[in-house]
Amino acid sequence: MQVRELEKMTSPEVRAAIDGGQDTAVIAFGSLEQHGEHLPIGTDAFLGDEFGHRVAAHLNAILIPTVRVGFAEHHMPFAGTMTLSKETVRRIAVEYAHSLARHGFRRIVFVPTHGGNIEPLAHAVQDCMELKGVSVISVVSNFSRQVLQEGTVGVAANLGIPPEESGAHAGEWETSIMLKLTPDLVQMDRAQAGYTGDMGAGVEALLADGTPIDELTPTGVLGDPRRAEADRGEAYIQALTNVAVSVLEEK
Repeated sequence: MQVRELEKMTSPEVRAAIDGGQDTAVIAFGSLEQHGEHLPIGTDAFLGDEFGHRVAAHLNAILIPTVRVGFAEHHMPFAGTMTLSKETVRRIAVEYAHSLARHGFRRIVFVPTHGGNIEPLAHAVQDCMELKGVSVISVVSNFSRQVLQEGTVGVAANLGIPPEESGAHAGEWETSIMLKLTPDLVQMDRAQAGYTGDMGAGVEALLADGTPIDELTPTGVLGDPRRAEADRGEAYIQALTNVAVSVLEEK
């Protein structure tokens, strides 16, 4: 399905779409942060572009441009990372929703493609409950159960990639996706392993405890990207899209 993108539409086209019943908007929230020595700073923002587009297609929604900077304080030890505070991410999401609601959008979907945005987007959803006649939801899932097991590590296991290699940040699965989406931006000759312990515990340390990632691994990588392949990228993209869709169907 062809997705209509807000920034490429005229105002009358947006008005006609909403009045015609296309009143769902999808907004991805990515990040500009280090992804080891082999992936670009904009990896999570590029993932936002892709997953936002796929979710919008599933919902017959209008796609809003990806919010490209998020909460990434735990990656700040590495040059190039940019971060907003959690409060700023929350306020951006709330004000986006209010702007869209004023024009008649009745369902607004936040799609986080960076773990640091999950908490502030959940709070933004609560703040938006005051909007009358508008449903604001976030594709927030149980990271360990759904994202890792159903979307990445579980798929990787079927492809012969162990969990500690598949990883959770710039590891095999994320690198395979980027080899599929933006191969010209991936430097596989610089890929190296990072933290290869329990991924759920590693993510918990970063997001819940605020541990800087360089205390887990000097490479800034959770996993081992060296066996990544573009051919596996689509399998991961589709699995993660399925996770997002299943979460939305539960809301």
